[in-house]
Amino acid sequence: MKRIFFVIIFICCSLILRAQQDPQFSQNMFNILSVNPAYAGAEKDIVVSAINRQQWVGFENAPVTTVVNLSAPVRFGGRTHGLGLSIVRDELGFEKNTVFRLSYSYEKKLSTGSLYFGASLGLQNNALKGEWFVPDGDEYSSVQDDLGGGTIDEGKMVFDPGLGIFYQTDNFYAGVSVLHVTEPSVGYSESVETYLARHYYATAGYTFKLDESWEVIPSVFYKTDAVVSQIDINSLLRYNKKIWGGVSYRVDDAIVGMVGVLFNNGIQVGYAYDISTSKIAKASHEFLLTYRFNTKLESRNQKYKSIRFL
Repeated sequence: MKRIFFVIIFICCSLILRAQQDPQFSQNMFNILSVNPAYAGAEKDIVVSAINRQQWVGFENAPVTTVVNLSAPVRFGGRTHGLGLSIVRDELGFEKNTVFRLSYSYEKKLSTGSLYFGASLGLQNNALKGEWFVPDGDEYSSVQDDLGGGTIDEGKMVFDPGLGIFYQTDNFYAGVSVLHVTEPSVGYSESVETYLARHYYATAGYTFKLDESWEVIPSVFYKTDAVVSQIDINSLLRYNKKIWGGVSYRVDDAIVGMVGVLFNNGIQVGYAYDISTSKIAKASHEFLLTYRFNTKLESRNQKYKSIRFL
């Protein structure tokens, strides 16, 4: 019983340390699809992206998160639609969570821009690593034994729906979404069970053109589970739509530096470095890799109009 209590406390502390259950990213302007299904197809090309985040470097078993997104526009019935796939792998201590999320969006063209309505259906697996050991006096026992045996690594699969709205013009974008709509329960065993709290997201950005080559792109990202909130205030300076650098402030958490480059062959790379404002947490690294399949068959030397320039 004491060991089970230890496991429960560890899980609760893990969730508190990360503010919410959903993973955190610094380059959130390049990761809209994973939090808003309405973004599927909004880039107008087939886009594949991957982000790897190594948080609190130096702490043993600190969070490591990887997300892979695939977004594609499709046209049928005389209308434009979008399809998306997000795969998220999130590990912290003896927790390991995997998400497969399919997204669909419908585009409504307006006189000022495009409005997208989206829905997603996710399949989420939350598991505990059975090889972890929990101290009990002078002895150690595995988490698997403490939770009543079974294959803890397999975890439990739950269905997880989401909804979103996204709007964009040539210079502006904004979106709101909600994930874990039904707040599905996640059971690690008969002894330990929790649930996925409903998460709300809002994001917006605008491109200010300084001259023919330089642009400033401020944006904001907001996330909350109705208990704890995260606010990121970002600003990027972009040259010739190819090279950028910027800073971000995550309120009461970190200051972030970001750099990146878009090559003529459609490959984009980016890097973010978090400097924690906490005396406890350490720095974090985040790597971005993106490839765009140009469905319009236009020259790769084109200047992409997207203000997220994925």
